[in-house]
Amino acid sequence: MSFNFGKIGGIISKYLDGDFIDIKRDVAGTLREIYSNIPCHIAYSSVDNPDPASVDTKPIIQSITVHLENYVDIQNNDFIIAKKIGSDGSLIATYSGRCGNPVVSQGRKKVLMQMNGTQAENPTPLPPKSPAIITVEYFCDDSAIQNSEKQEAQIGITFDLTAPVIEGYKVAECYIDGIKQKTTTAHIDSVLMSGHTIRFVYVVSDTPEIFRFLVNGLYTKDNGSLAKGWHLYKKVDIDSVEVDGDIYTITSDDVKQTHKDNGKTLTIKEGAEMVLIPSNAFVSVSEIVERENGKVTFKATAFEPTEAEKNCYTTGWYD
Repeated sequence: MSFNFGKIGGIISKYLDGDFIDIKRDVAGTLREIYSNIPCHIAYSSVDNPDPASVDTKPIIQSITVHLENYVDIQNNDFIIAKKIGSDGSLIATYSGRCGNPVVSQGRKKVLMQMNGTQAENPTPLPPKSPAIITVEYFCDDSAIQNSEKQEAQIGITFDLTAPVIEGYKVAECYIDGIKQKTTTAHIDSVLMSGHTIRFVYVVSDTPEIFRFLVNGLYTKDNGSLAKGWHLYKKVDIDSVEVDGDIYTITSDDVKQTHKDNGKTLTIKEGAEMVLIPSNAFVSVSEIVERENGKVTFKATAFEPTEAEKNCYTTGWYD
């Protein structure tokens, strides 16, 4: 029983053809490029004159076999520019010369070419690399706390990703392709064509990480509709916090926010009310300790909110 290898030619090409060739042909006395960046596999066949003492007077003659798919129209005496690609996707060598008659099988075609040394014959620039797709997941206690995302990365390059801030949680671990990392920042030395999966694992946090101003007035809900009442405005990152009973000492950016809907100016000043997240503590600024270089340290005292304040709406719309 015979096997038709022609059916797997495309599969072979997918996994082996990581190099490229340009094909030029004599047309009406002019050398014209008829193909550029054809995927192929470049195999080194032989090297003549390996003697380093005579390499300047007797140049190296190198034979290369180029394997490619059967659809490519390549003929005897075509001029080939062969581009050898490294594991990182970069061009590591360029060879040029005339090829012989192609040898055709059911699944593949190959030609033998010879050239003197390694030459740069103005090859057509390499095609853009197809990006690798990296899946990023966010979990806590084996449950997803945020939808997974897809990120593109260039094959062969270094990829770094810091876990995003998720309200109510703090990142505890990072896994790449199921392997726990030493830090919580994802680092991939060389991105693979097959892609990777990054999983950030979070734990519930009781320490305030952000705050939002507590505002009463007109605002926009996340669905775009207008409403009026108590709500929490844009989040502000907390640099540090110390807790002593009902007193919080907080350092953050010295923000000044102008509410997009009701026009109120929101700043960190005595009497300003805010909610600390994720502890959901309602506090009022009682003292400004220091303002310097765009940062402010202040004390805030916890208070018992009314029912209306407890039911305030968090306006992620503005973030």
